[in-house]
Amino acid sequence: MRRTLVLVLVGAVLALPAAATATIRPQKGMSGVSLGMTKAQVQAKLGRPIGTGGGRYYYARVWVGFRLGRVVEITTTRSSERTASGVGVDSSEAQVRRAYPSVTCGPSGGFRKCRLGSGSPGTRATDFLLGRGKVLQVSIVLLPR
Repeated sequence: MRRTLVLVLVGAVLALPAAATATIRPQKGMSGVSLGMTKAQVQAKLGRPIGTGGGRYYYARVWVGFRLGRVVEITTTRSSERTASGVGVDSSEAQVRRAYPSVTCGPSGGFRKCRLGSGSPGTRATDFLLGRGKVLQVSIVLLPR
């Protein structure tokens, strides 16, 4: 019984496609997905999505948005996803600001958003959406022109 449980747990861990690449690369990508990848490349990295709709693929606590068949948004609510500076879901706004002094923060639809990047059309940005003082989700986006 104990051996079976161990094998099941090991199998579950190995089945997590993003576990080996759970690093947020600001303005580039996360979960093994990079801005600009095709739908086929995303599926090769993350497997079949658990849902689709609205131009997005949905995975467990990660969704990937597409425009013209290419990745333009990757969003996560996984607390295991972190930047090299250690920032991710559950980080405080102060931690985000310390790690990224150029970040700009302000109100956004009842929440707060801290954006890394200029926010100019056609540029890449990393958004940290905060609620109750903590990061709720992190998004890497290619802003429309």
